[in-house]
Amino acid sequence: MNLFNIISELEKVDPEVMDRLTHRRSAMTLLGDISKKMALAAAPIAIGSAFNKAVGQQTLADPNAVLNYALLLERLEYDFYRQALAAPTLTATLTGADRTAITVIRDHELAHVNLLTAVLGSNAAAAPANGFNFGNAFATYASFLGTAQALEDTGVRAYKGQATNIPRAAVVTGTQTNILQTALQIHSVEARHAAHVRLMRRGATAGAQTTIMPWIVNGDANGVPAVVYGAGNPATGMPPALFFPAEGNLVQAGVTLTTGLGAMYTAEDVSAAFDEGLDNTTVVAIARATATF
Repeated sequence: MNLFNIISELEKVDPEVMDRLTHRRSAMTLLGDISKKMALAAAPIAIGSAFNKAVGQQTLADPNAVLNYALLLERLEYDFYRQALAAPTLTATLTGADRTAITVIRDHELAHVNLLTAVLGSNAAAAPANGFNFGNAFATYASFLGTAQALEDTGVRAYKGQATNIPRAAVVTGTQTNILQTALQIHSVEARHAAHVRLMRRGATAGAQTTIMPWIVNGDANGVPAVVYGAGNPATGMPPALFFPAEGNLVQAGVTLTTGLGAMYTAEDVSAAFDEGLDNTTVVAIARATATF
């Protein structure tokens, strides 16, 4: 199978298809990063997702679309932790306080699913018919936590990336709903999950990866797919709401923050002080590379 031939054939049928896909070069980089750096992500999965039903809009047009996007991510995370707690391969390693923490995180994700489903009502998208398959994610404690970090950090960037598309007030299933408040409440909890998983990876059972911090420093992937921390689409552009730079970004609101800070602050300090959003097309590609559904 020649991927470029597929692209060419798609363009014959739909000349605008590439406008809705991640830029061709970025797409190839994405596939390369995933296939090289994450054992779970077989290339056929990533390729299949890349051309799934026009793959995705760069923006989500209405409140229902935004909420269903969030619902898919929350279902993905809930099922990941549900499967992890039931996995025989993790019985001997996911124990004690760590198992308690993952149980709490699972319950948080279920609460998010239930809330979004209730708000959407009859507009809620159906759950994936075949569920979620995370491949070898539960083979070892380290692989489980690495995948958890990838999912949590992606989820945080996903909510942030939709911030400008989330209305404060909207009618959903006939009810006036403050979607922005709901999204921010979920977003902050997901950020806490991400920080806790990173701390768990510092433990001896997970390989004593003591260089991992609870926050993201300079876009360091720490053994999970680099694309989770890379630039989205578009990485730059106008208006500023369309910027999806990599996590190592040092420019905020047009100000280069390494200028004039003096020796006390490093580029790593600046990058860690800000988290970056990610567009929904890139988020869904990462999710589909992590699990088949």
